[in-house]
Amino acid sequence: MNRPAQGAAGARLARQARLQLDDYPADAAWSADGRALLIAGGQGQLLLVDLSADAPVVQQLGSHAGGVLAVAWQAAGKLFASAGQDGKVLLWDSKSRSSQCLHEDPQWSEQLAFSAHGRLLAVATGKALRVFDNSGALRGQLPPHTGVIAALAWRPRNHELAALGNGGAHLHGLEPQLQSRVYEWTGACLTASWSPDGRVLASGMQDGAVHFWNITADTQSQMKGYGTKVALTSWSANSRYLATAADQQVVIWDFSGRGPEGTEPLQLSAHTARLTQLAFQPQGTLLASGARDRRLMLWRPSQGAEPRDADLLGDEVTLLRWSNDGQKLAVADRSGGLCVYALSATS
Repeated sequence: MNRPAQGAAGARLARQARLQLDDYPADAAWSADGRALLIAGGQGQLLLVDLSADAPVVQQLGSHAGGVLAVAWQAAGKLFASAGQDGKVLLWDSKSRSSQCLHEDPQWSEQLAFSAHGRLLAVATGKALRVFDNSGALRGQLPPHTGVIAALAWRPRNHELAALGNGGAHLHGLEPQLQSRVYEWTGACLTASWSPDGRVLASGMQDGAVHFWNITADTQSQMKGYGTKVALTSWSANSRYLATAADQQVVIWDFSGRGPEGTEPLQLSAHTARLTQLAFQPQGTLLASGARDRRLMLWRPSQGAEPRDADLLGDEVTLLRWSNDGQKLAVADRSGGLCVYALSATS
């Protein structure tokens, strides 16, 4: 496909590697230094892609019977976790490549999240929520939620953990002792996204809305009018923009000033099929999106509604992950293709 025209302030994606994996990438996580990528294989393989050499090297670390569901890597550490359809949650040491089983249950654990300081790992299994420390010891088992936990997110600059699902949000403080608060809301929450300044918790809803709680001001509101469920939400690094998606459009709300209530959102409309992935760049201003139309799009919403760059993958985009420094982007498609991009020097 043709790339959009670039101006002096344009951002470009340079494809560094293209791999064809033997397994379907269900989830992925970057190492802290951006030199390795952990891949959760939908058929069961746990793969590590070493990107430090001229040519990528793929190694199978282990497996989960039935399929790997989720992976997570410490933001600045050597530990990562994996969960699979075998009901196991494993904690791995990336140096020794050894693992220990943290938890095993007939129900699947589909949500994993390391705290920002890396000392705590949250694991959601159905309605149950457990927190482990980085030695693998159980730090706490929280009271069961009323519904299945659909999303987890640690509050930035804080040790509070948000768990969302049917009925609203639960906010759990774990240090110095356990304290929990419930933010009730009728409906099914699908996502959990904290603004990087830690003020606002946003969630995409099953009923075609975006709900948000301003925890600092103790207020809540919602933005309605989406034609389908809102399964994608992502904040800009400066906490100004909340990107959301339903069907083919990216809808961006501006939280500067008094917030988005009563304002018109910015709509990005270059995709021609349902959006499947959406993520703002960490420590930057770029937004990446992927869709069933096989296209990867790169945007800078603060400068308008035209894409800054684009690329075409071999199949529907199913996975999109920025490296921690926001300088690399891993994108996978339904057929097992994996592309790794780096931002050009002119971006």
